[in-house]
Amino acid sequence: MMELEWDPEVESPATIAVIGAGPVGLEVAIYARFLGYFVTIFEERRVAHRMLDWHNRPLSVSVQDCTTSLGHAAIKAQFPDYERRPPDHVFTGKSFAEEYLVPLAKNDLLFDDIHFLSPVADVSRLQTYVCDAIHPQERCNDEFRIFVEGRHRGNWISRADVVIDCRGMFQQSCGLGPGGGQAMGEIGLRDTFLKHTPLDRKFEAKSIVGKRTCLIGQSKRAAQFATEFASQFANQPDTRLTWLIRSTRTQDSDDFTNALQAIRSNQPSNMIILESLGVDQIQQEPNAHYVLRLMRDDDSVMELQCDVIASFQSGRTKPISTELNLSPWNDPDMPSFITREPGYYQVRAGSLEDGAGSGLTVAHNQIRQLFALISGRADLDLYRIVEAPTND
Repeated sequence: MMELEWDPEVESPATIAVIGAGPVGLEVAIYARFLGYFVTIFEERRVAHRMLDWHNRPLSVSVQDCTTSLGHAAIKAQFPDYERRPPDHVFTGKSFAEEYLVPLAKNDLLFDDIHFLSPVADVSRLQTYVCDAIHPQERCNDEFRIFVEGRHRGNWISRADVVIDCRGMFQQSCGLGPGGGQAMGEIGLRDTFLKHTPLDRKFEAKSIVGKRTCLIGQSKRAAQFATEFASQFANQPDTRLTWLIRSTRTQDSDDFTNALQAIRSNQPSNMIILESLGVDQIQQEPNAHYVLRLMRDDDSVMELQCDVIASFQSGRTKPISTELNLSPWNDPDMPSFITREPGYYQVRAGSLEDGAGSGLTVAHNQIRQLFALISGRADLDLYRIVEAPTND
């Protein structure tokens, strides 16, 4: 049975800060507003930017697994002509954003409280430090102080009684060098690297057509780039790709393994796969070409020249603050969304973008449990109470 050292119940009206305005953050925010809480939403870019970047690729789940009765009801109340897609319909990333997420964000209950282009840089308490020898309940009663790096408004401070972090794993990229370290010269050139894969909304074919591209990494995004390049540019011999992967590998992801096998079995003539320990040094010549020095093993190197670099390294989880205890409980009876920091919760979804994904059903269940905890009503389930609108 779950036991906390503080009382998680928070009476409305109280202020809940939601970090992230994606599929999870918007569901959290609308659930909180229906219960009478004040909500402030901080979004690093724009609403549903990840889904918009996913563009015309289909999601891995159907409508019934990535939307909720509460969300449909909120949209219907705001836009009476709204028609819900059939439960078995499969959105693309773009249509999911445009038909469900953006209309949800435009609901009067949310829109004025969404801060766009406002990444949260740090969250701390107003009065207490994580090292203070005080009871967790006293720490729980202390407000959160949220430091925002607004791109239009500048840096500013907000406060909240509860923080719900909905940014997923928010990865920070490793370096290009051996073991994930930095390559010499990498930091100054990182902003020039290609950031999108061929089927992304913002990808421009002219950025690689007729050029030599070096793809670095074996993350899901790197595998996606390689697979999409093979399907889109295989018949363009002047457009070449070198996929640079690690020669020492232990636990490869299924996405990487499957992409590597598929490409090696039917490898286009304009694409090669090259193994190395990593990039030891990188520099850009006056003619804008890159020169990479690769470590093949402990004592040998080789030089590689290219026109474009696409880097999609694996990542490490980036903590939001050193003054919060966000470590997991490692307790099977403790829901995964509860951190050791009183009043700070992390709600995450299953993947929407690959066949192994569970959609948002994991997150929706966490949201239901979380607000049952915060409201002090163990049987609360707004998804059951609010009927999904039907289209006549």
